[in-house]
Amino acid sequence: MLKRFGKWNRTYSQLEKYFNGKSKTGGATYGLGFIKPTLAFDYGRTSGFLQSHTNTIFQTGKLTELALLWPTPDLKLQITTLFNAKLPRGTKKILPVEFKQVPFNSRFSVSTNQFEQVNNVLNYNVQNLLIRLLDLTQPNELNISIKRGKLLIQKPGFLKDLVPLHNFIRYSLELFDQLMLISTEGLNFLNENNATILESITCPICSGRITEQMVLCERCKTPHCRDCWEYNRQCATFACQGTSYLATAEV
Repeated sequence: MLKRFGKWNRTYSQLEKYFNGKSKTGGATYGLGFIKPTLAFDYGRTSGFLQSHTNTIFQTGKLTELALLWPTPDLKLQITTLFNAKLPRGTKKILPVEFKQVPFNSRFSVSTNQFEQVNNVLNYNVQNLLIRLLDLTQPNELNISIKRGKLLIQKPGFLKDLVPLHNFIRYSLELFDQLMLISTEGLNFLNENNATILESITCPICSGRITEQMVLCERCKTPHCRDCWEYNRQCATFACQGTSYLATAEV
């Protein structure tokens, strides 16, 4: 038992350094049994908390969960592979736009209280990230929810090895970036390769408003000043690190 926690704690210690966070070790405690390691870290304007705990959501009775603060408390959203999942109060099931390249509708159930906004959010890039999270580890299950100002990404089982746990965090942060970017007023995504500027947006490198020569990261679609991108040579989004961009057209 203690040997198992030793490996688990080392994984969280390595993640602490990578994500510039603070981890707490797991193991035996006096009178409290065994506690599991946790990791808290800041990510842009939000903060994340990684933990593992027992829960009846999945058949394993165990799950790994990343919680991220969400800025709009009125949004309710659930994206899950559990087709018998209980709908959150005030939501209804929706059928998102289907892309032939991604078998999304056959694998996920979606419910929300903001139909039009969420239906637009579930674009090709978001669906691809959900598939990557789903297929990250066995069993291939995933539960994501946004409610009361918190985004929860949950996978079955206790993830203890560095590579799958690191990828779980990275894909989850990429998903957060995509959901935030598409939800931000100012961009209207037409498809997976094109975007139209509706109004100026802030560059994540110089923090100035982008008035011309705007480019989007080809991987996560984060907007940048072209000069800033060429100076930085990659996307400024921490979880992305894309090295190629897409040009946009002004309207």
